[in-house]
Amino acid sequence: MKRILLITAILFMALTNGQAQVLNKDNTKQIGQAVKEGIKDVKDAIVQDTKPTGEHEQWDIYAAPKLGLNLSNLPGIDGKVKLGLVGGAYVEVFLAKNIAIDVEMQYSHQGSSGVYRTINTTNASGVPTSQKYGPYDFKLDYINTNYIVRWYPWIDLPVSFTTGIHAGYIISAKAKLDNGTKHNLKDYIYKGDVAIPFGVSYEWSQWQIEARYNLYFRKLARNAEAQELMRNARNNMFEVTLGYRIKVL
Repeated sequence: MKRILLITAILFMALTNGQAQVLNKDNTKQIGQAVKEGIKDVKDAIVQDTKPTGEHEQWDIYAAPKLGLNLSNLPGIDGKVKLGLVGGAYVEVFLAKNIAIDVEMQYSHQGSSGVYRTINTTNASGVPTSQKYGPYDFKLDYINTNYIVRWYPWIDLPVSFTTGIHAGYIISAKAKLDNGTKHNLKDYIYKGDVAIPFGVSYEWSQWQIEARYNLYFRKLARNAEAQELMRNARNNMFEVTLGYRIKVL
């Protein structure tokens, strides 16, 4: 039995050593070369030598991740402007030399801070009184889908103007008091929101800086309980993003 185990061990070691020698001698250089070529192909696809203008070829396709900051508040309640994060990516297709269509997925953190709630009541004697609660910090997180028309008015200048439809879906909505008390508002406000975006962008090399304002119309509160806290609040947002454009086709 010991002899069989010893022979098996020797055969296994010999086979393993032989495979290692084949791999080391015959394939290591090929694998290393393939990896280098793959890395170069990826780098060449991402880092492109380009000088953007206001004119493109029809059916050119670009993809771009983007990241930035926004300033938001909630008109309809008296609050301060909140600084938030915005980020996402878009795909752009040129329908003409100076007109493109973008489809964009985006996350945005919005809201307002320093909001006070005033409740008017009457005391036991029937005298009107009011009580002030706050400040509240409203934190709203959205996943947005933007359908954008991009227009380049000048051939020699990589400046574009945008508009379209902004559709947002709420994923988190909270109002937090200074003392730490939190109110979950997600089930009391409309899950969807719509806005019209207006933007302007400038490109250099593969970079694009864009300023965009989203004009909202819909009130957030969808029932009396939410209206008691949020009244006629609606979204309002201005964003600045930096994108990195990669020509796909």
